[in-house]
Amino acid sequence: MGILHALSDPVRLSIVAELRKADDGLNCVETTGRLQLKCAMPKSTCSQHYRILRESGIIHSERRGVELTSKVRRKELEGRFPGLLDAILKAWRRDQEGG
Repeated sequence: MGILHALSDPVRLSIVAELRKADDGLNCVETTGRLQLKCAMPKSTCSQHYRILRESGIIHSERRGVELTSKVRRKELEGRFPGLLDAILKAWRRDQEGG
């Protein structure tokens, strides 16, 4: 799955934005707790979004006990696609703010 496809979904963009704020990474439950969604997201849906982000190379996940903690692959993304993630997130935030 491609990076642009993975970032085409507003929920996945929200997840990536939250993960970028967390240097130590977040698990699904922590991330959805931080998102301001209009309705609760089932864990299976969250897992599906994370799978798409992982398979596209945007995030890396590692197991910590029973939890799967994920982080944005900043260095790798910036090396392959300089400025892409920042530009997409900036445009998305601008749309979220209505401007």
